[in-house]
Amino acid sequence: MNVLYIHTHDSGRYLEPYDPGIRTPALLRLAKEGTLFRNMYCCGPTCSPSRAALLTSQFPHQNGMLGLAHRGFALADYDKHLANYLKRHQYETVLCGMQHVAANPHTIGYDRVYIDSRKEAEDLTAWDTSNGDSAIAYLREKHTKPFFLSYGLVHTHRPFHEIDDSVDPNYLKVPPSLPDNAETRRDYAGYLTSAIRADACIERVLKTLREEGLEEDTLILYTTDHGIAFPHMKCTLYDSGIGVACIIKYPGNPSRGQAKDALTSHIDVFPTLCDLLGLPQP
Repeated sequence: MNVLYIHTHDSGRYLEPYDPGIRTPALLRLAKEGTLFRNMYCCGPTCSPSRAALLTSQFPHQNGMLGLAHRGFALADYDKHLANYLKRHQYETVLCGMQHVAANPHTIGYDRVYIDSRKEAEDLTAWDTSNGDSAIAYLREKHTKPFFLSYGLVHTHRPFHEIDDSVDPNYLKVPPSLPDNAETRRDYAGYLTSAIRADACIERVLKTLREEGLEEDTLILYTTDHGIAFPHMKCTLYDSGIGVACIIKYPGNPSRGQAKDALTSHIDVFPTLCDLLGLPQP
């Protein structure tokens, strides 16, 4: 099977498969067609340590990623990255967009890297859309071997620049750890808008996968790195800081359409993919 790995930034579980008040229909559809994990946890509530643990199946203190990649931290051995493992098993590996486990994405070892050259914080939606265009173009190519395609979005990272017309700050329920006041409601409306934008970008890639006839040959993994960027969430060890969304969809899944309450961790993802792909665990 091919592998399509989709990941958003700072989303926790504040998405429609977990909260019906947040409108992310593409992710909800993916959850209903796959398996939703309701008690998935990351291995570190900041970006690089969390992603590094998922992609190596080693905890941050084992793989060397004790801090953020853009502040000088790195994996002790990039050969242990999932992309390089799959490359050794004849996969073509492609990165489109965000990655956050290396200061220079080309040092990771992907066969092909497509990242919009603009600074992502200038316009999150434009950056995610551009990288999504690269993912779509790749999916439309003729493939002679299975692929591992990583599509990384900068949404739902701060800053939140806009509020969608469908999101009215006056009528929002903010997360329970936050004070319920006009300023917080408006800030949270910015997050919800970012989630809506991310979902639209994800839907474009998933639609292309269907249109190209690749859906029945592809394992889709969606997750995020850690909790949302609000007080008592991201950068904390509360459930709101380390609890993350996770959906897995693949052909012949006996748990299709189910939500699982079992305690799971990002550390489990790599060996689980090995099992599903019929590959030996390193």
